[in-house]
Amino acid sequence: MLYLIKRQTHPRATTNEHQNADPIMIPSPIVVLSFGRSGSTWVSDIISKNLGGLLLFEPLHPQVCPFARQACYSDGFDPDLDEPLQTFLRQILEKKYRDRWLLRNHLFSPLEAVSQAYVDMVWQESRIMGFKEIRGNYMIDWLIQRLGARVVYLVRHPAAVIASLRRRKNFWNEFGFQTHWELFLAHVVHQPRHAATLAPYLERIHQARTQLQRETIMWAVSHKLASHTLARYHLPIFYYEDLYQHPYPTVRRLITYLGGNPERLHPAHIFVPSMTTIRTVHGLTASESDFARKGWRIFWEDILTPHEYHQIMTLVQAFELDIPYGKTNG
Repeated sequence: MLYLIKRQTHPRATTNEHQNADPIMIPSPIVVLSFGRSGSTWVSDIISKNLGGLLLFEPLHPQVCPFARQACYSDGFDPDLDEPLQTFLRQILEKKYRDRWLLRNHLFSPLEAVSQAYVDMVWQESRIMGFKEIRGNYMIDWLIQRLGARVVYLVRHPAAVIASLRRRKNFWNEFGFQTHWELFLAHVVHQPRHAATLAPYLERIHQARTQLQRETIMWAVSHKLASHTLARYHLPIFYYEDLYQHPYPTVRRLITYLGGNPERLHPAHIFVPSMTTIRTVHGLTASESDFARKGWRIFWEDILTPHEYHQIMTLVQAFELDIPYGKTNG
């Protein structure tokens, strides 16, 4: 599927950032979606390396997006958001709107230290294939209908996600956690389009008081709504745990799904990290025996107490989610 990108001007684009260009044809963009701390950067790197192009880094982050608060957790169909969001994302995909933040997982760190000449070269010479986003799980319908996106949806065990959020102290800093929770309630829980799906769980959502409970609720609601939408399109769900434990067959399935050639898979596509991705594959070093002994709980046992783990799993199970816990339980 192809769509025509039309020439448009974004209000924030400067003379240096905005590049005049003729309309071009761009293949349907690949959009990697996940809850934060679930492996979306890693998967984006795998796709970028194997298919030979760039997946840009979180265009809806306030570092880049002028209406990030409005777009955060939105389904995209708000009349005041729909057209500006289309314009913004299409300009990014066409390289008319450039910000080095968008190249974050393709540049060295810190971003500010990279020369402008190098940044310009990357923009000029690279093919843009799409982007990855951690606040867009509710936009699957919009992304498919408005951009013709090929969606790659990734999920990770909730306890591992919550533990990783706790390690990443600045994760919620863009707005602050309380504001994130309020945006989540306004844009998701109180969104009429989600009412039928979320009605059985509203009491439990509003009973959440601690940050751990609310983060878990956000994870559960995100996956509940995303999985319902994916099922309507007969689209797959990819699991972080499969990538971690069975990288080659899982990546082959991913690349095949995207129309690539799984026979071109190289170890560097999986095991060589970007500047934002630490090594994540089990068995890469000979000394890794903890996973064999402890299983998936190595991701959270030193971060979460048994009581906190129980709280997380009780909340998740209350949302009746179809997740292969047999592979990922503690």
